[in-house]
Amino acid sequence: MFSDYVRKKRIRSERTAEVYENTIKLWARSRGFEDPDRAIQDIKDRKLDPYAVLQEWVNHLHESSKAPKTILSYVTSVKGFLVDSDVDVTAEKMKAKVVIPQAYEVSTDRAPTRDEVRRLLLRSKLGTKAAIAVLASSGMRLGELPKLRVSDIEFGREGEPSKVTLKAGITKTRKKRLTFMSAEATGFVKEHLGPRMNDPNARIFRESGDAIYGKIMRALVAAGLRNKEDADSARYSLHPHCFRKYFFSNMLSAGVDRGIVEGFMGHAFALDSAYLRMSDEELANEYEKGNDRLTFLSAVNNHVRTRLEELEAENKRLREDVERLGKLEGTVNDLREKYERTKSMAIQGAKDTLLRDQPMFFDLLREVRELRAEVKKLRGES
Repeated sequence: MFSDYVRKKRIRSERTAEVYENTIKLWARSRGFEDPDRAIQDIKDRKLDPYAVLQEWVNHLHESSKAPKTILSYVTSVKGFLVDSDVDVTAEKMKAKVVIPQAYEVSTDRAPTRDEVRRLLLRSKLGTKAAIAVLASSGMRLGELPKLRVSDIEFGREGEPSKVTLKAGITKTRKKRLTFMSAEATGFVKEHLGPRMNDPNARIFRESGDAIYGKIMRALVAAGLRNKEDADSARYSLHPHCFRKYFFSNMLSAGVDRGIVEGFMGHAFALDSAYLRMSDEELANEYEKGNDRLTFLSAVNNHVRTRLEELEAENKRLREDVERLGKLEGTVNDLREKYERTKSMAIQGAKDTLLRDQPMFFDLLREVRELRAEVKKLRGES
């Protein structure tokens, strides 16, 4: 029964089947059985109340300091196995008779900064570096990386992002979707693949999701980034899933529509179907808005190149200004010379006029003096 139950779960999701298998085995051992089928048979033979059994399981998990969300997941696994084994469990009675701790935040994590991602990449080996760059620049889930093949990527030209098509069979939602990864991530992936680039069926990452997770966590240690903001947190501040948070927050900050960002990440966003209506080219243009934020190691070179271009443009403007001012200065000099010539001509003209009219001036002056003397004489007589 147990093997059949796990096999059925595997049809939907290999990862879910693995979690359910481990959880149910743990539950059976908590009841004193190595075989889950014997644990079920014991419940049937002794006619135990399944709700009391589930409550015992909740109590055991709670006393083991499991988080409420984990407890709910573990109880759901065992409940499903009980129902599959023909043990009567109804949702109504389950709600009334089994008390599960109220959910609360037990983990404090965050999106890394751009500098932290850069530092992490500098401390990572090539395979880990490629995985981090793909996660941070595409919004993909860690569990999708091991299933990604060369044929799923349309590699962009030098300096351009690559288009990634995630087939329905490898996504969590079982829906095909499109996303992109940066030119920088593309370069790491190509280098990581080497000759395998020529094999369309080659897997990009040959390790399991757990192995990639472990490599990234070791890289965080090497970069001095594995720590907890809250000592009571169940998780470290940074872990592989945080790269999806980085992608989400930075794409929104770059002005990309939220519905499109959610689509890149494989999320449903309300009833927004804008993502479905847009062409690959239009989506690529939207992705380009956030491309600079999704580039880390080569961002320094990009900044230098951008600054150089700015300086060249400024230099060109200054040369044009100098040339324009040179022309203006020539015009000013021409005007100054014309002014000086005009001024000289005016003074010379005044002098010529004075010399020409000088006899008449002196005659007039003599006449005035004579009149003044006559007036003075008359006043003296009076």
